[in-house]
Amino acid sequence: MKKELDRRTFIKLTGTASGALLVGTHIWSCKDEKLPAEQYEFSPLIKIDSEGWITLIAKNPEIGQGIKTSLPMILAEELGADWNKVKVEQADFDEKYEEQWAGGSFAIILNWDLMRTAAAKARQVLIEVASKRLNKPINELIARNSRIEHPQSGEGIPFAELLQEASKLSAPEEVEFKSVDSYEIIGKKTPQVDMDELLNGKAIFGLDVQVPDMCYATVLKNPVHNGGVGKFDGAAARSVSGVLDVVELNNQEYGGRLIGPNSPNFVNGIAVIANNTWAAFKAAKLLNVKWDNSTSRRENTEQIFQRFHQQLADTTIERSDGNTERAIRNATTTFEAIYELPFLAHVPMEPMNCTVDFRTDHCEVWAPTQNPKALEEGLIRLFKLSPEQITIHLPRIGGAFGRRYYVDYAMDAAILSKKMGRPVKLCWTREEDIKHDWYRPASVHKMVAGLDGEGKVTAWKHVLANASRKTSLGREGNPAGTEIDEYEFPAGFVPNLQLEYGHVLSDVPLGQWRAVGHSATAFSALCFLDELAVLNQADPIAYFLDFLGEPRMVPVVDDYEYDASRLIAVVEKVRDNSNWGSSLPKGWGRGFAASKHSGSFVAEVVTVAVDTNEKIRVVSVDAVVDCGIVVNPSGAAAQVEGGILEGLCAALYGEITIKDGVSEQSNFNDYRWMRMEESPEIKVEFIANELPPRGLGEPPLPPAAPALANAIFAATGRRIRKLPINKPALP
Repeated sequence: MKKELDRRTFIKLTGTASGALLVGTHIWSCKDEKLPAEQYEFSPLIKIDSEGWITLIAKNPEIGQGIKTSLPMILAEELGADWNKVKVEQADFDEKYEEQWAGGSFAIILNWDLMRTAAAKARQVLIEVASKRLNKPINELIARNSRIEHPQSGEGIPFAELLQEASKLSAPEEVEFKSVDSYEIIGKKTPQVDMDELLNGKAIFGLDVQVPDMCYATVLKNPVHNGGVGKFDGAAARSVSGVLDVVELNNQEYGGRLIGPNSPNFVNGIAVIANNTWAAFKAAKLLNVKWDNSTSRRENTEQIFQRFHQQLADTTIERSDGNTERAIRNATTTFEAIYELPFLAHVPMEPMNCTVDFRTDHCEVWAPTQNPKALEEGLIRLFKLSPEQITIHLPRIGGAFGRRYYVDYAMDAAILSKKMGRPVKLCWTREEDIKHDWYRPASVHKMVAGLDGEGKVTAWKHVLANASRKTSLGREGNPAGTEIDEYEFPAGFVPNLQLEYGHVLSDVPLGQWRAVGHSATAFSALCFLDELAVLNQADPIAYFLDFLGEPRMVPVVDDYEYDASRLIAVVEKVRDNSNWGSSLPKGWGRGFAASKHSGSFVAEVVTVAVDTNEKIRVVSVDAVVDCGIVVNPSGAAAQVEGGILEGLCAALYGEITIKDGVSEQSNFNDYRWMRMEESPEIKVEFIANELPPRGLGEPPLPPAAPALANAIFAATGRRIRKLPINKPALP
C-alpha cells in the first residue's frame, strides 16, 4: 500500500522555482523496513535530504564540455555543500530551468549568476534557521561542508537538521554572494561527476537509449545539396530480413522547408525501418532512388571559390573608421594578401541519432541535442502539439561542436515514430552524417594594410566574400552578421579601419561550428599581422604588442570596450612560457597568434618540425588563457586542449569539397583527422583573477591555425594562405 500524497509532495510537484521554498517527500511502500530520507527541494536545481545528501540538477546538455560538473560545482560552492555528499542528476528539458542549451561558449556565462543566486537563496534560508537555533547573529554564520557554522564559537548544525524548519520559510529576494577568496570547490581540479560511468561503459549516450517495443531506422538523403526525391523502388530494401517498412521523408507534408528560426530545414529523403540497425543500414544501400535535382545549382568547389573571388569587388561596407582608402593611398608602404578557408564538417564521434516515442497524445524524445528548445518548437510546429504534450530527455552526447544545435535528425525520428505508431531509434550512418552536415562556411579574405615610415599600421581593410550562414539557415537580416561584423578585430586598434562583406548564394548547407566565424576571420587577420611583422623585419610577438599599444580600455562599438591589458598579459606570458626567441634545430619553427572570443583571451605558440620531405610535425603548443575565474581547472584544461587539437586538425586536413552539388567526403578515410601519435605536447596556463568566468569551449581554437601557419613559415619560409595545409586523404 502506498502512502497518501501529502501536502509537502503536492507543493513540491506543483510549485514554481521563484516562490517560497519548495519541499517534498519520497512516496514509499509501507512494507519496506527502512523509509528513505525525506527530501526537500529548495529550487528546481537543489534538493537536500534528511541524511545530508544534496542532489544538484545539471540542466544544460552535456556534450563533452564538462558542464554537467562545472555548473553543479557553482551551486555547491555558493550553497556551502560538502562535495563528497553531492549527487548530480541530468535534467530533462523544462522552461523552468532557463537557458537550457549548449553553444557559443555561453553555458558558464549565462548561468554564473543564475546558479549562484539559486544556491545563495537556499543557503540564506538555512542560515536563518540556524541563527535561531544557535542564538547567533546571521552575519556571524557561514555555510561550509553542508553545515551552518559559527566560527567564533565552533558551534554548527548540519543542513540535514535544519530542513523541516527551513521548509516553512520563503526564500529571500536579495542575497549576497560568497567572496572569491572563500571558495573551496570552485577553482579545484574536480573529476567529471560521471567519470566512473564513462570509464566502465555505463554512461548512457543517445545511441545507448533502449525503449520497449522499439524499432530502428536510418535515412538515405539526396547527396546533391538542395535536391529532392523523385521516385524510388523500395522492393529490394523490403526484401532484407528484419526490414519493417520503407518511408519517404517529405517535409512539405509538415508545413514547409524551415522548422523554425533557430533550426534549419530537414532534408527530404528515404527512411528504412527495421528490427535492428544493421538490417536498416544494409537495406538503405539497396534503395533504388531517382533523385530530383531540378532545384540544385550542382556546384563545384572551384566554381564556388571563383564566385567568392569575384565578389571581393562587389561588397558592402560593414564598418568604416576614419578614411581608410585615403590612408592607404597616403601610406609609405602598402601590403595585401588573400586567404582561403574551406568548408568544414563537425564529425563528432557519435553520429546523429535520436529516439522518439510518439503516442497519440504525447511525444517523448531522447534527444542528443544542444538545443532542446528548438526541438520543442519544431515538434509544436510540425505536429501542432502543446508543450505539455512533449517530454525531452537529454542523454549524454558524444561530441557536437555546433552540429547538434540543429535538430533535423530529431525531426526525422519524430516523423517516423508517428508513422510507425511505436518508438523509433534513428541513427544516421557516418556517410550521411558528413554528407548532410551544416558546414562551417568556406570563405575568401582580402587583407590590405597601409603602413607609415616606421612600419606601424595606419590603415587596415578586411574584405570577406562567402556564402552566409545566416542566409543558409533562412534567418532574416544582414547576411554579413554571421560572417564579419563591427566588433571584428582589430576594431578600435587602428585609426583607419574598413570591414567589407560580399555575399554569394550557394546550396551548400551552412551552420554553427566551433568558433564558426572567428575561426576564419582570426586566421586571416593573425596570419596577416605575422606577415606585416616579417615585412618590417620585426619579431612577431613584439610587433603584435606594439600593434596593441598601451594597456587600456579600447572603445569598440557603443558601450563595448576591449580590455587590451588582458590580451597583452596572455601574450607576454606565452612568450615566456614557450621560450620564444631561443634557438631551434634546423627545420623547426615557432609561430604565434592570440585573440579574444566569448569574453576569453587566449595566446598560443606552436612549435613545428618540418623534414626534408616537407612533412610537418606539430611538436608542442604553449597556451595561456584568461577566462576569468576558472570553475574547474581539470575540465577547463581539457577544453583548451580539445579546442587547440580541433583547430590544428582542421588546419592540417579539414576540407569538404563539392563536386556536381555533392560533398565528396564521407568518412574518416577522406575527411582526415589527426592520429594520437600526431598529437603534440600541449601546455596550458590560466591567468588567475577574480573576474567573472567567460566562455572556454571555443576561444582556444581560433589562434591554433594561424599560430601553426606562422610556425611553418618560420621553419620553411613558405607562407600558408590557403587551408588545409595537407591533403585530407589518408596516405
